[in-house]
Amino acid sequence: MIGVLDLWVGSPSTLAAQELSERATERCVRAAVRIQVDLSDARGHSGSSTGSGAMIDPRGYVLTNFHVVGQTRWSPMGMPGAFLGDGQHVQIATVDDARSAAQPRWIARVVRADVRLDLALLRIVSRADGTPIPAGTAFGTIELASTEGMQPGAALWAFGFPLGVRTINVTGGHTTGFQMNARNQVAWIRTDAEFNPGNSGGMLVDRRGRLVAVPTAVVSGDETLEPIELARPVERVPQDWLDALARGPIDDVLVTGIGTLTAGTEATATAVGDAGGLDTEPEIHFFAIPPSRPASIRTSPAVPIALVNESGVVREGRGQLSLTPYDPPGLMLAVLLPRPTDGAASEARIVFEDASPRVAMGTDPRAPGAGAGAGAYGPGTTGGVYGAPGTASAGGLYGAPGGTSGGVYGAPGSGALPSAAIVARGTVVDGRSGRPVSALVLVARPGVDPASAAGLLVSGQILPQQLESMLLTRGESGPTGAFELRGLVPGTFATLVVAQGYRPTLVQLTIPAGAPQLTLSPLQVFQ
Repeated sequence: MIGVLDLWVGSPSTLAAQELSERATERCVRAAVRIQVDLSDARGHSGSSTGSGAMIDPRGYVLTNFHVVGQTRWSPMGMPGAFLGDGQHVQIATVDDARSAAQPRWIARVVRADVRLDLALLRIVSRADGTPIPAGTAFGTIELASTEGMQPGAALWAFGFPLGVRTINVTGGHTTGFQMNARNQVAWIRTDAEFNPGNSGGMLVDRRGRLVAVPTAVVSGDETLEPIELARPVERVPQDWLDALARGPIDDVLVTGIGTLTAGTEATATAVGDAGGLDTEPEIHFFAIPPSRPASIRTSPAVPIALVNESGVVREGRGQLSLTPYDPPGLMLAVLLPRPTDGAASEARIVFEDASPRVAMGTDPRAPGAGAGAGAYGPGTTGGVYGAPGTASAGGLYGAPGGTSGGVYGAPGSGALPSAAIVARGTVVDGRSGRPVSALVLVARPGVDPASAAGLLVSGQILPQQLESMLLTRGESGPTGAFELRGLVPGTFATLVVAQGYRPTLVQLTIPAGAPQLTLSPLQVFQ
């Protein structure tokens, strides 16, 4: 599978792969693997992700790119950090020699992954048919070597299984340069050894046949005369992966490179120059977010941020975003950071704030004796949004606590609507021409003036989610002017109709008892 930077255009190298010694070549061929993950999505589409890998431990551990087996960005296949397929049935094919076709022989699973470094470690767990690995099996491996001391012009060879070929493929070239990060680590090796689709995750080896980097991406565009091949140096393989291998078999699964936001706790996104491609490209950092809704996210400084899911960008902004109860589940935050300059990392501090409505000073508005001022949004003649608890005439949020009627919303404490909730349908039309109008229809809770509430929202004194808490229900008419209101109960409710280019219209909506569904007279708005 090709990374998001991959534009696979190349030209033949001038350095022949035959300059690698026969012994080193044989060792590389034995250690090279072809990787395939079968895919399907919720719509029934199927396919596969194919790449290459290197056996780095005789017990059957394979190093590859994470984008071969997982998600580094969002797509219909999943969110960043998710495995392609289930991560448990990764097919591993090997060859007997340089002239034989790769044969699926093993099944591996993902045990380690780093989304930002685009690296993954797989463990072979069975034969391809699911039977156990024969006792005493030792896999052919390749030695890892640091790029320290490597100079531009050093000979390199790329081993892998490009798409369309069944035997091992080798291309030769040179080290053309190094791309450093803000911590003076090598982020990428640049080379002119040709990479092709399917080389991702394979091997870039030195003259001694040692693995020095993992072919990852090819950058090509208007600013590059020739494609630039990028490979992740193996000294960037997380040391804790190697330490875990040294201690014994790795049985657990660990994915890093995705942050997590916690309400009320500041998180930091730091761009050091590891993610992305060339030095001019920004880095994207991803964060899992709490399920609390409504909520807000702020960054300092104000950098571009977005809420994303499998379908793409849900909402984007700069420095601040709000989450509403209507947002789909499973969202993640994407933070776009500029590349570090002059050796200095770029950072953004991120705060997730739970904006769910709270009752002032912890007072339960249903509690008897909680008089005026006990509402969630401050004092008022009717006790704020919730009305005056304990007074049947004011209606309150839950009606008279302890009363036999249970008030408008049913028994206090239940929070449930009566079982006979009513659905009303109607249309919004132009009061002069009778043409349908796209509009919002806001039905206020008892004791709430929807026009005043909307004014508070426009003036910035309340948040959108606070306005939602003041409403009994809401509807939206499309181009046909038709709308639907659910969750209504018998009574008379102040209702505001808002349409672009028209004056807000306040009406009294009367819902009779005994009709589970009803059709309303057209609501008229005027310019």
